Amino acid sequence: MESRQVRHFLAAYDAGTFVAAAEQLGLSQQAVSKSILRLEAQLGVRLFERDGRRVRPTAYAELFLPHARTIAAETDRFRADLGDMLGGRHGRLRIGVGPSAAADVVASAVKMITTERPNVRLSVLAGIYEMMVADLLLGKLDVVVAVRQVDRNDPLIREEPLGDIRYVVLAGANHPLAGRGRLTLADLKGARWLAGANIGAVEQAIEASFRAAGLPRPRPEIETTSVIFTLAMLDAGMHLAILPEMLVARDLEMRRLVRIDIDAEPWTRPLIVATRVRAPKPPIVDAFMASLVEAMR
Repeated sequence: MESRQVRHFLAAYDAGTFVAAAEQLGLSQQAVSKSILRLEAQLGVRLFERDGRRVRPTAYAELFLPHARTIAAETDRFRADLGDMLGGRHGRLRIGVGPSAAADVVASAVKMITTERPNVRLSVLAGIYEMMVADLLLGKLDVVVAVRQVDRNDPLIREEPLGDIRYVVLAGANHPLAGRGRLTLADLKGARWLAGANIGAVEQAIEASFRAAGLPRPRPEIETTSVIFTLAMLDAGMHLAILPEMLVARDLEMRRLVRIDIDAEPWTRPLIVATRVRAPKPPIVDAFMASLVEAMR
C-alpha cells in the first residue's frame, strides 16, 4: 500500500466521484480509478460500488476510513516535523482553542512551553469544538482545548478533563442588581437578558434551575455569538448574561462587570483537552498537556 493510494481513496470517499477526486488531486480520472483498483487488489476487498459517475463506499471502505485518515495525518505530521528539524526547529505543536473560556489557560500553558522549549514552532487556531475535532482527525491539529458543549463519544478522539468551568450571571457595574448580595432566581424576574456566545449544553442545567424554582427560563432580548459584543453590552447597558466565569476574570477584577450571586446549583461544563487516539503523542504534546494542568491550578 502506498500513501498516495490512501490519499486517492480519501479524495474519492469525500468527493463521491472519481472525476471530482481527480480534479481535487490534479490528476486524470483514469489515474485515480487505476490507483484505487490497485489498492482494492492489494487489500483483497472492494472499497467502492461504481454507480455510473458516482461511487458508493462499501462496508470495507467504512472500516478502512479511520485508518486511512490516520495514515494521511501522521504522514503529514512527519513531513512537517522533518521540515522543522531541517530548518533548525525542534518540534511543532498545532493547538486548537475553543472560544472564550479556554483562551487564558492555553495562553498560560503556551508561555510555559515557549520558556522551556524556545525552538518549538507553535500554531494556535481558534474555532468551534465540533469543527476543530474534524481538523484534529485530519491531522491539521495536534491537540484541542475547549469547553465540551456537546456530550459525545468518538472512538477516535481521546478527551481528558482539565477541570470544570463555572457559568455565572453577569451584569455591568451600574446594573440595578449589582451589589445586592445573594439573590433568588425569582429576583431576576423582569430583567433584560442578553444570550451569550455558544453556551451550548449548559443551557439544560440553567433551564433545570429555573424549572425547579417554578419559573420559566428568561427569554433573551438580544442574541449574539460575539463575545466582544456581549462584553460591551454588559459594560454599557442594563442587561444580564450567563457566561463562563473564566472568560470575564479580568473584567471582574477591573470591576467593569460584576457577578450576580444566585441561590442555585452551580452551572458547570468540563474543560477538556482532546487528542487523536490512534496517533502517537509526541513529547511536545505531553509537555503541553502537563503545562495545561499546571495552568488550571
